Amino acid sequence: MEIACVIDKCLATPPRPGHAGGPRPGRAALQDPVAAVEATETMLQALEGLGAAVESERSGEAFFATDGLCGLYGGSSRGVVAAAQRVLGKEKAIGIGPTRLHAFLTAGDWPQPVPVAALRTRLGVSEREAGELIEALERLGIETLKAFACLTPDQVADRFGPLGRRALRLCHGEEEPLRSRTPHEELSEEIELPEGTAGRQLDRALELLVDRLLAAPQRKGRTLLGLRLGAHLAAGGSWSVEQGLGRPSASPRVLRNVLALRLEDLPGPARVLRLRAVGLGPPVRDQLELALGGVEPRRRRLGAAVREVRAVQGAEALLKILPVDAASRVPERWAMLTPYPEL
Repeated sequence: MEIACVIDKCLATPPRPGHAGGPRPGRAALQDPVAAVEATETMLQALEGLGAAVESERSGEAFFATDGLCGLYGGSSRGVVAAAQRVLGKEKAIGIGPTRLHAFLTAGDWPQPVPVAALRTRLGVSEREAGELIEALERLGIETLKAFACLTPDQVADRFGPLGRRALRLCHGEEEPLRSRTPHEELSEEIELPEGTAGRQLDRALELLVDRLLAAPQRKGRTLLGLRLGAHLAAGGSWSVEQGLGRPSASPRVLRNVLALRLEDLPGPARVLRLRAVGLGPPVRDQLELALGGVEPRRRRLGAAVREVRAVQGAEALLKILPVDAASRVPERWAMLTPYPEL
């Protein structure tokens, strides 16, 4: 099996020996962690569009097996890489190899012989722990992966412990199978905020985002498992927080209630508010519900009617008026149209 590694050079390329001791050009272009997550998600979805089953545990990186795709793209891994390069663009580096580490080294264009510093992001531990291991190896004169791989497991375990053994196994090509994520459709909404938006106006903006997200056609009536609320701050930078729901839900009231509490943590005025679904659950109709009287059955019938109209007429077919700022001197700020809720 051959594995491909894709690296966004603006996000995931660390400083390397032989490259002026610092980050490669472009690394400073996206320091914002929220923007890095968004850019990585875009990259993963592009690869999944090619049919790849993608694993990604770090911003700006992705791994996938090429074997199952060769028949679609010229019969070889090179054809798969060429197809991925066309979709992703030249700013993404792609390498292939029999293991993740080998593919990562190929994509990263590391010098030969490869220094032990290449293990810094491959060990699944904090950067501090990995750095301590690398410094210990270099102090003992073990500066390359080839020299490290020549040590016996007993020697490594005695001097460097379990982390050293893990590093040695990587050098010998011993890795766990790829843990591909479950592909999901992009489901996100954002709204630009007027300058000085705060308090009740911010709550109204959140309500509008929730309504739009639930009305998105690609949701197809499914529930949400989790949400990521984010913002681009007026002073620069960004903020985001993930919110699990405990159980699948598509209730606007439930979503607004849990997100309103997280919105209080917003560190400053925002110019853009964004809401993204991080997982989709079963359709609403598959959920078991306990209800008193006839309220819940009527709500279900109303929700089904709303979905039917939207399926025929489009997402903007049914709207409601959302009061925003009745005291504003600008009539456009008094109210907004927002999708009518399904539940």
